[in-house]
Amino acid sequence: MIHLFLLILVLSLPVYSEAAYKIFLKNGSVISGVSSFEKKAGEVTIYFGGGSLGISEKDILKIEETAAPERDFRSQEVPEKQEKPEEAVVPTQRPDADKSGRVSALRSQLESITSEIKTTEEEEARITTSINEKRGKRFKYNIYQLRQLEKEVEPLQQELFAIQQKKAELLQRKASIEGELKALE
Repeated sequence: MIHLFLLILVLSLPVYSEAAYKIFLKNGSVISGVSSFEKKAGEVTIYFGGGSLGISEKDILKIEETAAPERDFRSQEVPEKQEKPEEAVVPTQRPDADKSGRVSALRSQLESITSEIKTTEEEEARITTSINEKRGKRFKYNIYQLRQLEKEVEPLQQELFAIQQKKAELLQRKASIEGELKALE
């Protein structure tokens, strides 16, 4: 039950692309957007832009440091200005029609992404349930049974990781589209 609550809590946290750390949990979840963390008395406190969360150290598989992607905005802006100087001077005839067309296109993209997110969440829940069922069959395992269990669960965890990455990308795209919609409306 605690794992389910932790999973829901982790999935409800905002995703940031310039995270300093990614935390991989033993249940297959990945927490990204962590700006820093602190280990104290068997518990790891992770800090986000909007708060913090405490996780038992035994539930953490590994903590990986990530580098923020570097961008060179100048190289993107300069060719645009050199190639199309006339477009900036010539005003469009119907900005309202162009704006409403862009808004409707963004809304259809948003609906598409929302349905993709829902499908991804259902797949994530299915895989998580499958992993939990395999791990929860027995209370005590010997070392050979544990190794066999890990071999069975490993492909599911890799699939879960890929789905969670896809979901994070979709959530970022959704946030970007929502921000653009707000700016247009």
